[in-house]
Amino acid sequence: MNDRLNDRQVPASPAALERVRKYHRLVLAFSKDALGTLELPALLRLACACASEGTAVQRAKVLQYRAENDDLLLVAGIGWNPDLIGRATLSADTRSPPGLSVRAGEPTFIDDLPEDPAFDYSDLLRSYGIVSLVNVPIEVEAAVWGVLEVDSEQRRRFDADDREFLCGLAEIIGRTIENRRQLERAEQTGLDKRIELEERETLFCELQHRIGNQLQLIIGALEIATTRTADPDARNAFQDVIRRTVAIARSHDQLSLTRLEREASLSTYLNRLIPSLAVPDSVKVVSAIEDATTPIGTAVRLGLIINELVTNSVKHAFGEAGGHITISVGIEADRGAAVLRVGDDGRGMRAAPRGGSGIGLIETLSRQIGGTVEWATGAGEGTRFTLRFPLDHA
Repeated sequence: MNDRLNDRQVPASPAALERVRKYHRLVLAFSKDALGTLELPALLRLACACASEGTAVQRAKVLQYRAENDDLLLVAGIGWNPDLIGRATLSADTRSPPGLSVRAGEPTFIDDLPEDPAFDYSDLLRSYGIVSLVNVPIEVEAAVWGVLEVDSEQRRRFDADDREFLCGLAEIIGRTIENRRQLERAEQTGLDKRIELEERETLFCELQHRIGNQLQLIIGALEIATTRTADPDARNAFQDVIRRTVAIARSHDQLSLTRLEREASLSTYLNRLIPSLAVPDSVKVVSAIEDATTPIGTAVRLGLIINELVTNSVKHAFGEAGGHITISVGIEADRGAAVLRVGDDGRGMRAAPRGGSGIGLIETLSRQIGGTVEWATGAGEGTRFTLRFPLDHA
Protein backbone atom coordinates (compact mmCIF):
# COMPACT_ATOMS: atom_id res chain seq x y z
CA MET A 1 0.00 0.00 0.00
CA ASN A 2 2.79 2.44 0.95
CA ASP A 3 5.27 1.04 -1.59
CA ARG A 4 3.16 1.43 -4.70
CA LEU A 5 4.66 4.91 -5.44
CA ASN A 6 8.30 3.89 -5.60
CA ASP A 7 8.34 3.25 -9.35
CA ARG A 8 6.35 6.37 -10.31
CA GLN A 9 7.80 7.97 -13.44
CA VAL A 10 8.05 11.68 -14.14
CA PRO A 11 4.75 12.95 -15.60
CA ALA A 12 4.97 13.87 -19.23
CA SER A 13 1.56 15.34 -20.05
CA PRO A 14 1.10 19.13 -20.05
CA ALA A 15 -1.60 18.81 -17.38
CA ALA A 16 0.69 16.78 -15.14
CA LEU A 17 3.54 19.25 -15.61
CA GLU A 18 1.25 22.16 -14.79
CA ARG A 19 0.13 20.35 -11.63
CA VAL A 20 3.76 19.96 -10.52
CA ARG A 21 4.41 23.64 -11.20
CA LYS A 22 1.35 24.50 -9.10
CA TYR A 23 2.68 22.37 -6.26
CA HIS A 24 6.02 24.17 -6.39
CA ARG A 25 4.34 27.59 -6.35
CA LEU A 26 2.23 26.64 -3.35
CA VAL A 27 5.19 25.23 -1.40
CA LEU A 28 7.27 28.33 -2.14
CA ALA A 29 4.47 30.67 -1.05
CA PHE A 30 3.90 28.67 2.14
CA SER A 31 7.61 28.66 2.96
CA LYS A 32 7.62 32.47 2.79
CA ASP A 33 4.61 32.61 5.14
CA ALA A 34 6.39 30.21 7.51
CA LEU A 35 9.25 32.72 7.79
CA GLY A 36 6.83 35.43 8.89
CA THR A 37 5.15 36.21 12.18
CA LEU A 38 1.96 34.15 11.86
CA GLU A 39 0.98 32.39 15.06
CA LEU A 40 1.33 28.62 14.82
CA PRO A 41 -2.45 27.83 14.68
CA ALA A 42 -2.89 30.27 11.79
CA LEU A 43 0.15 28.84 10.01
CA LEU A 44 -1.13 25.27 10.38
CA ARG A 45 -4.51 26.27 8.97
CA LEU A 46 -2.72 27.91 6.05
CA ALA A 47 -0.85 24.65 5.46
CA CYS A 48 -4.20 22.83 5.34
CA ALA A 49 -5.51 25.38 2.83
CA CYS A 50 -2.41 24.86 0.63
CA ALA A 51 -2.80 21.07 0.83
CA SER A 52 -6.48 21.34 -0.08
CA GLU A 53 -5.85 23.70 -2.99
CA GLY A 54 -2.93 21.73 -4.37
CA THR A 55 -4.65 18.34 -4.31
CA ALA A 56 -8.09 19.71 -5.23
CA VAL A 57 -9.54 17.97 -2.16
CA GLN A 58 -12.06 19.77 0.02
CA ARG A 59 -10.80 18.68 3.42
CA ALA A 60 -7.36 18.73 5.05
CA LYS A 61 -6.21 18.76 8.65
CA VAL A 62 -3.21 18.73 10.98
CA LEU A 63 -3.18 16.27 13.87
CA GLN A 64 -0.76 16.63 16.79
CA TYR A 65 0.42 13.51 18.58
CA ARG A 66 -0.01 13.64 22.37
CA ALA A 67 2.22 11.12 24.06
CA GLU A 68 0.55 11.58 27.44
CA ASN A 69 -2.80 10.47 25.97
CA ASP A 70 -1.38 8.37 23.12
CA ASP A 71 -3.81 9.99 20.70
CA LEU A 72 -3.94 12.55 17.90
CA LEU A 73 -5.60 15.92 18.49
CA LEU A 74 -7.13 17.87 15.60
CA VAL A 75 -5.30 21.23 15.92
CA ALA A 76 -6.00 22.82 12.53
CA GLY A 77 -8.14 22.08 9.50
CA ILE A 78 -10.12 23.27 6.52
CA GLY A 79 -13.46 21.79 5.45
CA TRP A 80 -14.22 20.60 8.97
CA ASN A 81 -16.67 21.87 11.58
CA PRO A 82 -14.74 24.63 13.49
CA ASP A 83 -16.04 23.19 16.77
CA LEU A 84 -13.87 20.11 16.17
CA ILE A 85 -10.62 22.10 16.22
CA GLY A 86 -8.82 21.56 19.50
CA ARG A 87 -11.37 18.94 20.60
CA ALA A 88 -11.68 16.02 18.18
CA THR A 89 -9.19 13.18 18.57
CA LEU A 90 -8.20 10.10 16.59
CA SER A 91 -6.51 6.93 17.70
CA ALA A 92 -2.73 6.77 17.41
CA ASP A 93 -2.48 2.99 17.02
CA THR A 94 -1.48 1.27 13.78
CA ARG A 95 -5.10 0.56 12.74
CA SER A 96 -5.59 4.30 12.45
CA PRO A 97 -4.22 5.80 9.18
CA PRO A 98 -2.61 8.81 10.91
CA GLY A 99 -1.54 6.55 13.79
CA LEU A 100 0.37 4.34 11.37
CA SER A 101 2.18 7.38 9.96
CA VAL A 102 3.13 8.42 13.49
CA ARG A 103 4.36 4.92 14.42
CA ALA A 104 6.18 4.21 11.17
CA GLY A 105 7.36 7.75 10.44
CA GLU A 106 6.27 7.28 6.81
CA PRO A 107 3.42 8.54 4.61
CA THR A 108 0.24 6.42 4.51
CA PHE A 109 -1.91 6.32 1.33
CA ILE A 110 -5.36 4.72 1.36
CA ASP A 111 -7.52 4.46 -1.77
CA ASP A 112 -10.67 3.05 -0.15
CA LEU A 113 -10.77 3.32 3.62
CA PRO A 114 -14.27 1.76 4.17
CA GLU A 115 -13.21 -1.39 2.32
CA ASP A 116 -9.64 -1.63 3.66
CA PRO A 117 -9.47 -4.38 6.34
CA ALA A 118 -6.12 -3.11 7.66
CA PHE A 119 -7.69 0.04 9.13
CA ASP A 120 -10.55 1.05 11.39
CA TYR A 121 -13.07 3.51 9.99
CA SER A 122 -13.28 6.19 12.67
CA ASP A 123 -16.54 7.91 13.53
CA LEU A 124 -15.08 11.27 12.51
CA LEU A 125 -14.14 10.15 8.99
CA ARG A 126 -17.34 8.12 8.62
CA SER A 127 -19.47 11.17 9.50
CA TYR A 128 -17.90 13.09 6.59
CA GLY A 129 -18.00 10.12 4.20
CA ILE A 130 -14.21 10.06 3.71
CA VAL A 131 -13.10 7.38 1.24
CA SER A 132 -9.52 8.15 0.14
CA LEU A 133 -6.86 9.86 2.20
CA VAL A 134 -3.15 10.42 2.62
CA ASN A 135 -1.18 11.10 5.81
CA VAL A 136 2.39 12.44 5.94
CA PRO A 137 4.32 12.70 9.21
CA ILE A 138 5.52 16.04 10.57
CA GLU A 139 8.92 15.62 12.24
CA VAL A 140 10.24 18.02 14.85
CA GLU A 141 13.65 17.54 16.43
CA ALA A 142 14.00 13.95 15.15
CA ALA A 143 10.59 12.88 16.50
CA VAL A 144 7.16 12.70 14.87
CA TRP A 145 5.20 15.70 16.12
CA GLY A 146 2.02 14.86 14.21
CA VAL A 147 0.62 14.42 10.68
CA LEU A 148 -0.72 16.44 7.78
CA GLU A 149 -3.76 14.65 6.33
CA VAL A 150 -5.82 15.16 3.15
CA ASP A 151 -9.28 13.53 3.04
CA SER A 152 -11.38 12.94 -0.08
CA GLU A 153 -15.05 12.00 -0.20
CA GLN A 154 -14.50 10.49 -3.67
CA ARG A 155 -12.36 7.51 -4.39
CA ARG A 156 -8.96 8.77 -5.48
CA ARG A 157 -5.54 7.34 -6.05
CA PHE A 158 -2.94 9.80 -4.72
CA ASP A 159 0.35 9.59 -6.64
CA ALA A 160 4.04 10.40 -6.21
CA ASP A 161 3.56 14.07 -7.06
CA ASP A 162 0.95 14.37 -4.31
CA ARG A 163 3.38 12.67 -1.95
CA GLU A 164 6.24 15.03 -2.81
CA PHE A 165 3.99 18.08 -2.45
CA LEU A 166 2.50 17.07 0.91
CA CYS A 167 5.84 15.91 2.29
CA GLY A 168 7.28 19.30 1.34
CA LEU A 169 4.55 21.09 3.29
CA ALA A 170 5.08 18.78 6.27
CA GLU A 171 8.84 19.41 6.18
CA ILE A 172 8.30 23.17 6.27
CA ILE A 173 5.82 22.82 9.16
CA GLY A 174 8.31 20.69 11.11
CA ARG A 175 11.25 23.03 10.56
CA THR A 176 9.11 26.04 11.49
CA ILE A 177 7.98 24.47 14.77
CA GLU A 178 11.56 23.43 15.49
CA ASN A 179 12.96 26.92 14.83
CA ARG A 180 10.29 28.55 16.95
CA ARG A 181 11.00 26.17 19.82
CA GLN A 182 14.69 27.00 19.63
CA LEU A 183 13.89 30.71 19.61
CA GLU A 184 11.61 30.33 22.64
CA ARG A 185 14.34 28.40 24.48
CA ALA A 186 16.88 31.09 23.63
CA GLU A 187 14.51 33.82 24.81
CA GLN A 188 13.73 31.90 28.00
CA THR A 189 17.44 31.37 28.64
CA GLY A 190 18.00 35.09 28.19
CA LEU A 191 15.11 35.84 30.55
CA ASP A 192 16.44 33.39 33.13
CA LYS A 193 19.88 35.01 32.93
CA ARG A 194 18.39 38.48 33.32
CA ILE A 195 16.39 37.35 36.34
CA GLU A 196 19.49 35.71 37.82
CA LEU A 197 21.53 38.86 37.20
CA GLU A 198 18.89 41.05 38.80
CA GLU A 199 18.79 38.78 41.85
CA ARG A 200 22.58 38.77 42.10
CA GLU A 201 22.64 42.54 41.71
CA THR A 202 20.10 42.96 44.50
CA LEU A 203 22.15 40.74 46.80
CA PHE A 204 25.33 42.55 45.76
CA CYS A 205 23.81 45.95 46.57
CA GLU A 206 22.67 44.67 49.96
CA LEU A 207 26.15 43.32 50.65
CA GLN A 208 27.70 46.62 49.57
CA HIS A 209 25.38 48.50 51.89
CA ARG A 210 26.33 46.29 54.85
CA ILE A 211 30.05 46.58 54.09
CA GLY A 212 29.71 50.38 53.91
CA ASN A 213 28.01 50.43 57.30
CA GLN A 214 30.73 48.24 58.81
CA LEU A 215 33.46 50.53 57.46
CA GLN A 216 31.75 53.55 59.01
CA LEU A 217 31.52 51.71 62.35
CA ILE A 218 35.24 50.91 62.16
CA ILE A 219 36.09 54.55 61.41
CA GLY A 220 33.92 55.72 64.30
CA ALA A 221 35.57 53.24 66.70
CA LEU A 222 39.05 54.36 65.61
CA GLU A 223 38.14 58.03 66.07
CA ILE A 224 36.91 57.31 69.61
CA ALA A 225 40.11 55.39 70.34
CA THR A 226 42.16 58.35 69.07
CA THR A 227 40.51 60.78 71.47
CA ARG A 228 41.24 58.45 74.38
CA THR A 229 44.93 58.08 73.57
CA ALA A 230 47.45 60.51 75.09
CA ASP A 231 50.55 59.13 73.32
CA PRO A 232 51.25 61.32 70.22
CA ASP A 233 52.81 58.41 68.30
CA ALA A 234 49.79 56.23 68.99
CA ARG A 235 47.46 59.06 67.94
CA ASN A 236 49.37 59.46 64.66
CA ALA A 237 49.17 55.72 64.07
CA PHE A 238 45.42 55.79 64.67
CA GLN A 239 45.09 58.73 62.27
CA ASP A 240 46.94 56.81 59.56
CA VAL A 241 44.65 53.82 60.01
CA ILE A 242 41.57 56.08 59.93
CA ARG A 243 42.81 57.80 56.76
CA ARG A 244 43.35 54.50 54.97
CA THR A 245 40.02 53.12 56.12
CA VAL A 246 38.33 56.26 54.79
CA ALA A 247 40.12 55.67 51.46
CA ILE A 248 38.79 52.12 51.34
CA ALA A 249 35.30 53.41 52.14
CA ARG A 250 35.51 55.95 49.29
CA SER A 251 36.61 53.25 46.86
CA HIS A 252 33.78 51.07 48.11
CA ASP A 253 31.26 53.88 47.57
CA GLN A 254 32.39 54.38 43.98
CA LEU A 255 32.25 50.65 43.31
CA SER A 256 28.70 50.57 44.67
CA LEU A 257 27.63 52.97 41.92
CA THR A 258 28.51 50.47 39.19
CA ARG A 259 26.64 47.36 38.09
CA LEU A 260 27.73 43.97 39.28
CA GLU A 261 30.46 43.28 36.74
CA ARG A 262 33.97 41.85 36.65
CA GLU A 263 35.42 44.84 34.83
CA ALA A 264 35.27 48.60 35.22
CA SER A 265 35.85 51.69 33.11
CA LEU A 266 38.96 53.44 34.44
CA SER A 267 37.79 56.91 33.42
CA THR A 268 34.37 56.44 35.00
CA TYR A 269 35.73 54.93 38.22
CA LEU A 270 38.66 57.30 38.79
CA ASN A 271 36.84 60.46 37.67
CA ARG A 272 34.26 59.72 40.37
CA LEU A 273 36.87 58.90 42.99
CA ILE A 274 39.39 61.73 42.53
CA PRO A 275 37.01 64.63 43.40
CA SER A 276 36.22 62.89 46.70
CA LEU A 277 39.87 62.90 47.86
CA ALA A 278 40.51 64.88 51.03
CA VAL A 279 42.66 67.88 50.04
CA PRO A 280 42.78 71.41 51.51
CA ASP A 281 41.56 74.37 49.48
CA SER A 282 45.16 75.48 48.93
CA VAL A 283 45.93 72.33 46.93
CA LYS A 284 44.51 71.95 43.44
CA VAL A 285 44.16 68.51 41.88
CA VAL A 286 44.19 68.27 38.08
CA SER A 287 43.44 64.96 36.39
CA ALA A 288 43.37 63.50 32.87
CA ILE A 289 42.21 59.91 32.63
CA GLU A 290 42.12 58.03 29.32
CA ASP A 291 39.48 55.35 29.22
CA ALA A 292 40.12 51.61 29.20
CA THR A 293 38.48 48.55 30.67
CA THR A 294 40.27 46.80 33.51
CA PRO A 295 39.39 44.25 36.19
CA ILE A 296 37.54 45.67 39.21
CA GLY A 297 40.43 44.63 41.48
CA THR A 298 42.89 46.67 39.43
CA ALA A 299 40.64 49.74 39.46
CA VAL A 300 40.17 49.58 43.23
CA ARG A 301 43.92 49.22 43.87
CA LEU A 302 44.66 52.17 41.58
CA GLY A 303 42.20 54.22 43.61
CA LEU A 304 43.95 53.30 46.85
CA ILE A 305 47.38 54.07 45.35
CA ILE A 306 46.17 57.49 44.17
CA ASN A 307 44.68 58.23 47.57
CA GLU A 308 47.94 57.31 49.33
CA LEU A 309 50.04 59.44 46.96
CA VAL A 310 47.75 62.47 47.22
CA THR A 311 47.69 62.20 51.01
CA ASN A 312 51.52 62.03 51.14
CA SER A 313 51.77 65.11 48.94
CA VAL A 314 49.30 67.04 51.07
CA LYS A 315 51.19 66.08 54.27
CA HIS A 316 54.78 66.49 53.12
CA ALA A 317 55.09 68.42 49.83
CA PHE A 318 53.48 71.78 50.49
CA GLY A 319 53.66 74.65 52.89
CA GLU A 320 50.84 77.03 53.73
CA ALA A 321 50.81 78.37 50.18
CA GLY A 322 49.74 74.96 48.87
CA GLY A 323 50.39 73.78 45.32
CA HIS A 324 49.25 71.48 42.56
CA ILE A 325 48.89 67.74 42.19
CA THR A 326 48.52 66.18 38.74
CA ILE A 327 47.04 62.73 38.11
CA SER A 328 46.96 61.08 34.69
CA VAL A 329 46.35 57.67 33.19
CA GLY A 330 47.58 57.04 29.66
CA ILE A 331 46.87 53.95 27.58
CA GLU A 332 49.72 52.49 25.53
CA ALA A 333 49.28 52.13 21.76
CA ASP A 334 48.59 48.39 21.80
CA ARG A 335 46.05 48.93 24.63
CA GLY A 336 47.61 46.09 26.56
CA ALA A 337 49.00 48.29 29.34
CA ALA A 338 48.54 51.69 30.94
CA VAL A 339 50.65 54.22 32.83
CA LEU A 340 49.55 56.04 35.98
CA ARG A 341 51.44 59.25 36.75
CA VAL A 342 50.98 61.26 39.95
CA GLY A 343 53.13 64.33 40.57
CA ASP A 344 53.26 67.48 42.64
CA ASP A 345 55.10 70.80 42.46
CA GLY A 346 56.04 70.72 46.13
CA ARG A 347 59.34 70.92 47.93
CA GLY A 348 60.48 67.47 46.85
CA MET A 349 63.00 65.22 48.59
CA ARG A 350 66.70 64.61 48.30
CA ALA A 351 66.21 60.95 47.38
CA ALA A 352 63.52 58.60 46.16
CA PRO A 353 61.20 57.66 49.02
CA ARG A 354 61.92 54.40 50.78
CA GLY A 355 60.48 52.50 53.71
CA GLY A 356 57.53 53.74 55.69
CA SER A 357 54.12 52.16 55.83
CA GLY A 358 52.67 54.47 53.13
CA ILE A 359 55.41 53.73 50.59
CA GLY A 360 55.25 50.05 51.45
CA LEU A 361 51.49 50.01 50.87
CA ILE A 362 51.88 51.72 47.47
CA GLU A 363 54.52 49.24 46.34
CA THR A 364 52.50 46.25 47.61
CA LEU A 365 49.36 47.41 45.77
CA SER A 366 51.42 48.04 42.63
CA ARG A 367 52.85 44.51 42.69
CA GLN A 368 49.37 43.07 43.17
CA ILE A 369 48.27 44.46 39.79
CA GLY A 370 51.48 43.37 38.04
CA GLY A 371 52.90 46.87 37.88
CA THR A 372 56.39 48.39 38.02
CA VAL A 373 57.08 51.59 39.96
CA GLU A 374 59.43 54.51 39.31
CA TRP A 375 60.03 57.53 41.55
CA ALA A 376 61.57 60.84 40.55
CA THR A 377 62.22 63.52 43.14
CA GLY A 378 64.64 66.19 44.09
CA ALA A 379 64.81 69.12 46.49
CA GLY A 380 62.59 71.89 45.15
CA GLU A 381 61.57 69.81 42.14
CA GLY A 382 58.48 68.07 43.48
CA THR A 383 57.87 64.34 43.46
CA ARG A 384 56.75 62.27 40.50
CA PHE A 385 55.41 58.72 40.69
CA THR A 386 55.02 56.46 37.62
CA LEU A 387 53.30 53.08 37.60
CA ARG A 388 53.14 50.90 34.48
CA PHE A 389 50.60 48.07 34.74
CA PRO A 390 48.81 45.59 32.43
CA LEU A 391 45.15 46.22 31.77
CA ASP A 392 44.17 42.57 31.93
CA HIS A 393 46.04 41.46 35.05
CA ALA A 394 44.01 38.72 36.79
